[in-house]
Amino acid sequence: MASNLNLNELYERFYDPQKMKERYFTPESAFFDDTVVQMFSNYIKLFSSGCVKGDSLIGLSYGPHIYYTLPACEYFNKITFACSEDKSIQEIQKWLKNEPDALDSSRIIKKICELQGSGDTWVEKEHMLKRKVQQLLKHDVMSSNPLSPIIHPQADCLVLAHCLEHFVTDKKTYCEALKNVSSLLKPGGTLIMSALLEATFYTCGDFKFPVLCLDDDFLKDAIKGAGYVIQENYIYLRVAESLYDVVDHKYIFHLKACKERET
Repeated sequence: MASNLNLNELYERFYDPQKMKERYFTPESAFFDDTVVQMFSNYIKLFSSGCVKGDSLIGLSYGPHIYYTLPACEYFNKITFACSEDKSIQEIQKWLKNEPDALDSSRIIKKICELQGSGDTWVEKEHMLKRKVQQLLKHDVMSSNPLSPIIHPQADCLVLAHCLEHFVTDKKTYCEALKNVSSLLKPGGTLIMSALLEATFYTCGDFKFPVLCLDDDFLKDAIKGAGYVIQENYIYLRVAESLYDVVDHKYIFHLKACKERET
């Protein structure tokens, strides 16, 4: 039964990348128009400032949401992307290899490029991202080495796109997971994080996945406790009134922080 499974097992068994994309990552979705566009706009703002750049970037996600790294790909030479379960890894592999049954990402990539003011270059940007993805791995945020068995060099930038809150059940464990994934980032490197605040669940198909309910004060304290100095943070009120039976967040949280020390 689902109640006897841990969170990683729930994702392996019930997560459906195709249904996730259809519900949340198509331009017709109210969630996309309200929440996803806001997230991408903020990522574009952070990376296009020129202050976040380097040789390597690691992105962690709870599904095949490699789109979050698109605004960063022209500022980094090497990208490692890690998903939580095998189905998402398989979908990204299909996309990277241009296989005919891969999920169609053209519309969302085109939308991101339009937000960047370069909608006519979306094909080139997609090719750039594919070239720069050096590794596609599986993560376990509760491991002291989240990319085990790979020993990955520490990166210049770490992107956590709605990640940790999907795999922990309490705030103490969240702080432990944050310290684990922070080991992937160099001292002096940049953390980019996005999260849904005051959310308790989201649905994928007919299955309801739990989400740890977070608030901005807790997140800021957790990030500082993990050895970071917060440089920028933003909170946006959810506007769309529809889909509350699908995902119940009230705010969107974005943050940029510098890793000051190891913990």
